[in-house]
Amino acid sequence: MENTFKLVIICILASLIVFQGCQSKEEEESQLTPMGRTNQIGELTYNVPDTWKEEKPSSSMRKAQFRLPGVDNTADAEMGVFVFPGSGGGVQANINRWMGQFKQPDGSNSMEKADIKNFESNGLPITIIYVTGTYLQGSMMGGTTTELEDYAMVAAIVETSTDPWFFKTVGPEKTINHWRSQFEAFTRTIKN
Repeated sequence: MENTFKLVIICILASLIVFQGCQSKEEEESQLTPMGRTNQIGELTYNVPDTWKEEKPSSSMRKAQFRLPGVDNTADAEMGVFVFPGSGGGVQANINRWMGQFKQPDGSNSMEKADIKNFESNGLPITIIYVTGTYLQGSMMGGTTTELEDYAMVAAIVETSTDPWFFKTVGPEKTINHWRSQFEAFTRTIKN
């Protein structure tokens, strides 16, 4: 009887471990797969993950704005969506501008530290840029610049037949790293 009881306990524990493993895998997959609603802005449609909160754009230059929740007691990240019809510069000009908003603790060039990936999805060329360092908030607009250490940016430039669209997400490095895979999965839902 005692051996039967031990066997039952072992089976229950094994079942819980397997169940927990399945649950973790489902949670992991949900991080990588943007679920939720379909949004349309201008000529583009895309699937927005349920966990991203849509906000009123903080600037008239932004076509949309989303808040990506912080993790491990870090602040939220913010994604601005931009298009500049007939202007805005090409892909490299924007990458260069964004790299100028980060400085590296060791004094090296942010471009050397950046991870840049190019691919095509739904017939659209997409460039994803990821960089970490000290974010120079406000540096694009002139005036006062605030230095935010241990920050990161993950951004996408989506080239359409008319104008490039920019999806720029900035926040604490831990928060950006948490959402980085889902951000890329999100870009793959963008359609023209």
